[in-house]
Amino acid sequence: MTFKEPYPAMPLEGTLARAPHAAPVRYTEFADQNEAFLIEKVKALRPLLRSEAPLAERERSMTDAVFRALDEIGIWWMLLPRRWGGYGMSCSAMSRVNREISQGDPSVAWVVQIINGTTWISSLTSDALQEELFGDGPVRICSSFATSGTARPVEGGYILDGLWTYNSGCRQSDWGQYLCVIEHEDGRKVPGNFAYVRMSDVEIVDSWFTAGLQGTSSDSARVSNLFVPEHRMVRVERSFGTDMETRKYVSEPSDWMLNMPTIRSAGLGLQLGAVEAALEIALDTAKVRGVPTTSYTLQANSPVAQRNLGEAAAKLDAVRLIAADATGMIDHWALRGERPPIEARSRNKAQCALVVELLIEIMDMVMHSAGSSAFLLDNPLQRFWRDLNVAGRHAIFNPNVGYEVYGRTLLGVEPNILPAALI
Repeated sequence: MTFKEPYPAMPLEGTLARAPHAAPVRYTEFADQNEAFLIEKVKALRPLLRSEAPLAERERSMTDAVFRALDEIGIWWMLLPRRWGGYGMSCSAMSRVNREISQGDPSVAWVVQIINGTTWISSLTSDALQEELFGDGPVRICSSFATSGTARPVEGGYILDGLWTYNSGCRQSDWGQYLCVIEHEDGRKVPGNFAYVRMSDVEIVDSWFTAGLQGTSSDSARVSNLFVPEHRMVRVERSFGTDMETRKYVSEPSDWMLNMPTIRSAGLGLQLGAVEAALEIALDTAKVRGVPTTSYTLQANSPVAQRNLGEAAAKLDAVRLIAADATGMIDHWALRGERPPIEARSRNKAQCALVVELLIEIMDMVMHSAGSSAFLLDNPLQRFWRDLNVAGRHAIFNPNVGYEVYGRTLLGVEPNILPAALI
């Protein structure tokens, strides 16, 4: 990957290792000086994102023009550590950049967050797997854990079979990371493992037909009787981010971030951006559109419209603060080189649920203000509305689960309804 403008971060010691598999430089800070550069580039791409969005929906995948533009600025590697050629940015910075992408097209932002998240998670694997994945430069990695495949142990590895749905960004990725159950000959079944597979070995099943986020290529992935070497299997008993004391490739704050809280918090950027874009369009429309069946020739002159749009904007301001606190928690503990305690993670899960609930409420206020014309297919508002409502229904944002998890933690009720690894 070649960045158009380098923004090197100051290493703690030595200089950036260039030789493959050399011991990495250690960093104590995120490289958030890259954020301004990426936001500038992404803002310049907003007209392209919006103009290509209808075609992406029809093709149910990001267009080639958008992919090339994003690839040129290395947007896929915001969270990837610098040791492997990534930007090494914080969760907060990545989320803010993705807000800007989402204001152009939320489907594109969804793919960006999925590939960024999975590629970063892959930097928490064993030394051998990191070397294979990233030794020749950064790669794009997608994932699906909506369903499980099966892996049968054989000499040197496993035979993998499975069909994984909701595989967002599969058409833009080089590798896939897939959940599987290891099935032993004696009948024992061990769930919670992840196999890494080259996308060239995967059959993509054209299955993504939905009301929103249609342009995310969230198709299904199928493999049959595929040999997976031992080092490409992340087993549940030694999952992501373990063996920190003995691993060679532990060098940056992001090595201490936990999977679920990070993906959950960073994902708020997409949803914020969708509502920010919709509110901006609604405000512009109010200055030129009347209020049907009333004497108001301009909606902007209506006290009711003024009040409703003002409330929507005020709630959005508050949501930004909550979202910033959620991503800030991830960064805080990572910079300390510590895992966030269960209390912080439970609070984070409830915060993310609240943010999504409020954003859907704000979006509905915006759509009421915009009127029935907002739902015309040539009006971008309906796309932001549909995409937000699909994104906000992802399982990790389920409000009832988030609030119950937090409540049980506050009350000291054990066990919680989710295992600690999923909080």
